[in-house]
Amino acid sequence: MKHLLHSPATHTEVIHSPALYLGSVTVSERPRRRTALLSGTRIKAMAFPALHWLVRHTPAWLALLPARLVTTLLRLYYFWPGNRLRGACAAIAALTSAQAVSPPAARRIYTRFLANALGIIDNFFTLYREGGKTVLPRIIMNPADVETVQRLIATHGGAVLAVPHNVGSAFSALRIGHTFDMLLVARNSPTTARTRIALDFYERMKLCVLLVRGGNPFELSRVMFSVLRQGKLVAATLDNMDKSANGVSVQMFGREVGLAGWAARIAARMQVPIVPAWFQSSGRQLQVVIGEPVLTGDIQAAVQHYARFFEQQILADPASWAYLADKHWQRYLAQAAVERYGLSS
Repeated sequence: MKHLLHSPATHTEVIHSPALYLGSVTVSERPRRRTALLSGTRIKAMAFPALHWLVRHTPAWLALLPARLVTTLLRLYYFWPGNRLRGACAAIAALTSAQAVSPPAARRIYTRFLANALGIIDNFFTLYREGGKTVLPRIIMNPADVETVQRLIATHGGAVLAVPHNVGSAFSALRIGHTFDMLLVARNSPTTARTRIALDFYERMKLCVLLVRGGNPFELSRVMFSVLRQGKLVAATLDNMDKSANGVSVQMFGREVGLAGWAARIAARMQVPIVPAWFQSSGRQLQVVIGEPVLTGDIQAAVQHYARFFEQQILADPASWAYLADKHWQRYLAQAAVERYGLSS
């Protein structure tokens, strides 16, 4: 393990793992900024290391107790006036109907969202203790969809799987990675501790991962070009908002939003199809949903294609979308609900 001081304020560390496509990743960790008490950043910084320690050092039933307690507290937190997750649930419920949102509809989404999160934690604990073969049957994929994706890869030499940040996205990669020859492209945590935790689970899932945070864009693109020439499936989460010059403007929920367009550019360059996918959660059970593939050199059309698929699936199954807890999407959903129906969450 190498330790380098990048600057007095930044700690840089090179982490090696057999799960990494390039063999190692460099993580530059900056001092933490002050965040709100219940911000997503603070919760992840505290929860992930604690859960990882519990699953390694305590019986499964004991390891799950804190997660169950937190879930119960978050259910009670629903009534807190400043609960942004509740606001997002109310907004997405409003977007499914032209009528005013009813509180019970929003609460059902909220409750199911927490149940799905707890189910995924349970799945990861079982994976860690009992291995992938035990939990693989919990992730269902239609054989016809498997044949479709395999045919696309065989015909075009590769394919890009476009997925959103579902509650079960990371865990569902177990099914995708054991069904296809896949490279998972992921943006690793900005901290070495959480990056190590993620790699520990990727190793146990026997996945091949390309971590891209802080990497050279040209080098990373060359890697993905090379992989797509080998008849592989490149999977990536593509619902991050991108307000930079590289973002692609599309319509979602009746409003304009910029999404990352790098995957569409790579697919167009390599002339391979983009296949949108969704991971539907129901507690510990997951269903892989495959959308219509698109093969085009029109970058905007390609991004709009999978953005439309994401929107359709989110409206049909909002409790499976992890970004209900993302502050940027929470603001966007609230504005969309107001603009479309004059409703306020």
